[in-house]
Amino acid sequence: MQVGLSREPVLHAAEEGDRRRPLWKQLEEIRRHRLVFGFGIVLPLAVYLVFVGYPISYTFYLSFQQWNGFSNVVKFVGLANYRHLINDSNFWLSFSNTVKWIIGTLFFTDVLAFILAVVLRSKSIYFGAVLRAFFFLPVTMSLIAIGLMFSFILTPAFGGVGLIAQALGFPRGPDLLGQPATALYTLIGVFGWSYLGIPLVLFDAGLTQIPEELNEAARLEGATPLQQLRFVTLPMLRPTFVVVTVLAVLEAIRTFDLVYAMTGGGPGHSSDTLGYYMWIQSFDERHFGYGAAISTVMLLLSSLFAMVYVRRAGRAALEGGG
Repeated sequence: MQVGLSREPVLHAAEEGDRRRPLWKQLEEIRRHRLVFGFGIVLPLAVYLVFVGYPISYTFYLSFQQWNGFSNVVKFVGLANYRHLINDSNFWLSFSNTVKWIIGTLFFTDVLAFILAVVLRSKSIYFGAVLRAFFFLPVTMSLIAIGLMFSFILTPAFGGVGLIAQALGFPRGPDLLGQPATALYTLIGVFGWSYLGIPLVLFDAGLTQIPEELNEAARLEGATPLQQLRFVTLPMLRPTFVVVTVLAVLEAIRTFDLVYAMTGGGPGHSSDTLGYYMWIQSFDERHFGYGAAISTVMLLLSSLFAMVYVRRAGRAALEGGG
């Protein structure tokens, strides 16, 4: 009679033996696989440190200095840039505008893009693939080009909006970019339109991964389409919502292109954002230390949001799965 032996003790013993190997044997193993170690670990790490780690470290170092970008004299000022930042009303206006930009972007990405993905994936819509490509097309364009294009379209006298207004009997179109009350929200709308394709594609990919059996079971239980959306689709797309939200917030925090191309932060400072205000302080005002302090705050905000949101979303997913 043959007695079957479990392989688990053997595997555990092998793993324990690997952990107890002397250091020189581990180094010998690395030497024998040096190409894999070099190209798989060392090279990517070196590239990351050169192109990401060094700029971040230097920006943080520069935030404690006073430098005009040309002189060889770099003066250490300690926390002076951060104290100035706290008392700078234009910084806080830019911060407030960035928060509004984030909220507006999340409407386009987490609400509108999700609704469009569901509608275009439904069987009642023809040419869904063509429409998805149409919505994704602006993503392939430069934001500077989009900004210049919409600047002409929104020109009150001879732009597309102005011509429509004149056709309706008005003397000229609304000056959406020239009024402090509308400039920022116009920029948010243009940015949301240009960015909509990315979350739309992500949600569409997520919808294709939902097993049809779940919706069939929900229909057999008498669930309405809205109930299926709430109790089947939304829970299954929770990881996609996490990715879409994080990408949208990070993109909104660092926004610069549209503000530069369409309003230049105006009228006044009404459409300034943190990214644009940082650029103005660094390259226009030549306050590179102060610009680095603003950039450091942007990095901290992005990192803090990503860590807190992803952690909470992951905990909620685990609790929901349990």
